[in-house]
Amino acid sequence: MNKNHLAMLIVGFFILFIVGCGNSSSNGSSDRSSNDPQEPAYDAIQLFATVDNPYFTLTPGTRWLYEGETEEGTETNEVFVSHLTRNVDGVDCRIVVDRVFLEGDLIEETFDWYAQDPAGNVWYMGEDSAEYENGIIVSTAGSWETAVDGAEAGIIMKADLVVGDSYQQEYYAGEAEDMAEIVALDVPVTLSDGTAYTTVKIAEWTPLEPDVLEYKYYTEGVGVVLEEDEDGEERSELKSISLDTTPSIDPADFVVGVDNPYFPLTPGTTYHFEGETEDGTETNDVVVTSDTRQILGVTCIVVEDRVYLEGELIEETFDWYAQDKEGNVWYMGEDSAEYENGVKVSTAGSWEAGVDGAQPGIIMKANPRVGDSYRQEYYAGEAEDMAAVVAVDQSVSVASGDYNGCIKTLEWTPLTADSEEYKYLCPDVGLALETLGDGSEPIGLVEIEIN
Repeated sequence: MNKNHLAMLIVGFFILFIVGCGNSSSNGSSDRSSNDPQEPAYDAIQLFATVDNPYFTLTPGTRWLYEGETEEGTETNEVFVSHLTRNVDGVDCRIVVDRVFLEGDLIEETFDWYAQDPAGNVWYMGEDSAEYENGIIVSTAGSWETAVDGAEAGIIMKADLVVGDSYQQEYYAGEAEDMAEIVALDVPVTLSDGTAYTTVKIAEWTPLEPDVLEYKYYTEGVGVVLEEDEDGEERSELKSISLDTTPSIDPADFVVGVDNPYFPLTPGTTYHFEGETEDGTETNDVVVTSDTRQILGVTCIVVEDRVYLEGELIEETFDWYAQDKEGNVWYMGEDSAEYENGVKVSTAGSWEAGVDGAQPGIIMKANPRVGDSYRQEYYAGEAEDMAAVVAVDQSVSVASGDYNGCIKTLEWTPLTADSEEYKYLCPDVGLALETLGDGSEPIGLVEIEIN
């Protein structure tokens, strides 16, 4: 289950008794049989990746940030709903990335997989979890996948909320055996910043750690707003929730130039690419110019991109990029043209952030990690490219040389079927290799010129 992983305090009673007595609205274990609805049967055929339970809505691009104080220091928890899905037991599941930091250092990273049934119950289908120390994975204990090695799916959020209803959230013998009970409805919660919510209070525990109990408070349309231990001494509160479809651009947040190591743009640099396609030899010249363009008050670098097929110009694009203070490289728009026999035949796909509803996107993250997914550009019906980081520490051999420490991204657009392509971007070089989604028609970096 997703946790903010705060250390829980020892409690002195049986867990089920505590859950029953923790709130006067709970009926407790003595009469649970009369107030504990039978759980729905697991049926993989009926599950789907669209998760819209009002208390557990997983809209791709949504990001939650939580923060709390522990004995070890400040702990932050970033939870992000990926645009990608993962097939588990024949079910396409929504991927949620959960990263926990202690004093800024990553200590745990989990990829959770969820699906929803027609009734609205949200099923927990498994997780790929890793604990870190000093940037190194030290444990993957707790990882599990439905129907693998006896692991069973559980319910993370019920469609119908009934006080006293208890249910299994996950089961992998000896590794992941989490349980939950709905303790109370309409519970008022006020966070430290004064924000008030009306919530559903849910208790969670595991028989693997019988002295640990935690409460989560869910509010409709938001999800978890507070997590705390039994005594309320260790709390993790919601600090922000955002959706990457509505980026906020403040010129003060941007720097001059682009020096992200995976997407460096040094004026005067020309990248030459070449590859074989089903239509013939394709060459691509990318020139980082000294020109700039003001977009939404941000100074952007102009990059000229020319594509040739068998020596004939077929596309010319002027792309506009800018980097924020964190190191993320933003794609602010493009002026694109397609050519046939030397004649411009289309400018479809051209767009500029802030014009006609177009919005900027991220072309390269400051610290790309597997699981990151993001919108690269958005102009409805014209430019809606997406990307996700699918691998790191990759090695690439192309005509210009051998490169290590590269990241592999998957790019696609919902506007075109079968549009997937992979790109390999390498430190201090940028793009080195591009292939179609099936690995065919590779186009690689041939030469880098610096004037």
